[in-house]
Amino acid sequence: MPEAASAPSLGTAAEHDDAFERRAERYRELLEARARRAEQIRQGGGPGRIEREHERGKLTARERIDALLDDPDDFHELGLFAGDEMYEEEGGCPAGGTVMGLGDVRGRLCLVVANDATVKAGAWFPITAKKNLRAQEIALENHVPILYLVDSAGVFLPRQDEIFPDKDDFGRIFRNNARLSSKGIPQIAAIMGSCVAGGAYLPIMSDEALIVNGTGSVFLAGPFLVKAAIGEEVDAETLGGAETHSEISGVTDYMVDGDEECLAKVRDLVGRFGERDKAGFDRAEPADPAFPPEEIHGLMPEGDNQPYDMREILARLIDAGSWSEYKEGYGKTLLCGYARLDGWSVGIVANQRAVVKAKGETGRAGEMQVGGVIYADAADKAARFIMNCNQKRIPLVFLQDVTGFMVGRHAEQTGIIKRGAKMVNAVANSVVPKFTVVVGNSYGAGNYAMCGRAYDPRLMLAWPSAKIAVMGGTQASKVLLSIRKRRLEKQGEALSEEEEEELLSDIEDRYEEQTTPYYAAARLWVDEIIAPAATRARLSRGLRMANLNPERERFNPGAIQT
Repeated sequence: MPEAASAPSLGTAAEHDDAFERRAERYRELLEARARRAEQIRQGGGPGRIEREHERGKLTARERIDALLDDPDDFHELGLFAGDEMYEEEGGCPAGGTVMGLGDVRGRLCLVVANDATVKAGAWFPITAKKNLRAQEIALENHVPILYLVDSAGVFLPRQDEIFPDKDDFGRIFRNNARLSSKGIPQIAAIMGSCVAGGAYLPIMSDEALIVNGTGSVFLAGPFLVKAAIGEEVDAETLGGAETHSEISGVTDYMVDGDEECLAKVRDLVGRFGERDKAGFDRAEPADPAFPPEEIHGLMPEGDNQPYDMREILARLIDAGSWSEYKEGYGKTLLCGYARLDGWSVGIVANQRAVVKAKGETGRAGEMQVGGVIYADAADKAARFIMNCNQKRIPLVFLQDVTGFMVGRHAEQTGIIKRGAKMVNAVANSVVPKFTVVVGNSYGAGNYAMCGRAYDPRLMLAWPSAKIAVMGGTQASKVLLSIRKRRLEKQGEALSEEEEEELLSDIEDRYEEQTTPYYAAARLWVDEIIAPAATRARLSRGLRMANLNPERERFNPGAIQT
């Protein structure tokens, strides 16, 4: 039996004063803006295209997923904002033309990937390939079964040069099909519409393939290309329809009538999976956080540089009474500690932006506002903590609100580069599952040290308040302005004060747009933008997913340079 939670080990009850309510209102506006954008994206190609799919006797991608899952409301979508505002000249590509996420099918956690035929007939844009590759990466890392609901017209030809030839382009998907099978990770593909050319390999390289009679088809070349290539005239059904591949070629394994029967068959197949070994990460009886997660809205600052105490945020995310802080009095610009999150044992590394009493960080005693900066002693502390979590096989959760590593004479003399490199080394060599949530700033090398996308977090999530860039907008804009001014000076030109202000404003606007979480999510730098209150559920689902992979690599602390 788990020990009963004691009194809250961190955090205090929030004072709902005017400042709290003002901050909460501002955050609610961010969430409402996210909800509006999300709802628009979920419309796919729009009502007209949805109606056309229904007229053809087909369900839409989202309707198919709803029918497949045990609980449609428990679907954790990933990559919803993929492609957002990236392909406006082509009419847009909502959600990258693919719906992807985690959900239970007959009690088994599965990753579902469904082509959205309402978006350019399910054609593959470059971001579509990237999103599908991300799905397969998740499946490979976590040994989670992957279910493909295939309905695609193939590569979007006007952008074929961006999707076809490179290492991480279209062909990588089929290589991953083979690797998933070699690892014994189940793949089931349902051919519920067109499946053309190279895309035909995806379902057929899966372990089992179903095809819907009358609407499903799969062939390397369609009727028009066959006519052009060899002069043969043949209709689509004869060339690659359900009867052809179920009764003549033997390419598919099951022929079904209609989408509903197809999805019921997939559920039946998943329900027959045998039990597999798991990683064995520790989980106790979950406990609610000490304080309501919704209070985070009123605790997050209105501005990038305003202080707040990350412990108060943690008190609204982790199980009450579960916090055990590591080196509490040392390296205060980072919080490191053991906690439970929905019962799961985790190690937490979080940036601290509160005003703290500092000694080692600055070389002198006193108070300072740390502003999310990582100092040398904090980097050293985090590296050691990460090694400890690997030694104990405890998954890691990173909460990012970081402006970078400290700079200046004292920082350099205390070895910020060496100690920062040590932290980056620890993150890079960590073999326990890592999860990252960008709650605020994610700038420069701080992004790397706090397990940014390049360091393979199993999931990387962002709150609507997140900002991701090489540096803050104000600093970057001034640097870019200086570069522009020097270039003009070399040409014998000069800016008036008004022109300089106008140019700076223009640069700031463009730079700020590129730092938004939507810009990042559109390019899959983060897997999803979520509400703070959803963080526990998302991370808990991720930990359950990571626990499916029983493979254990020995962590070698000697790989970290000291």
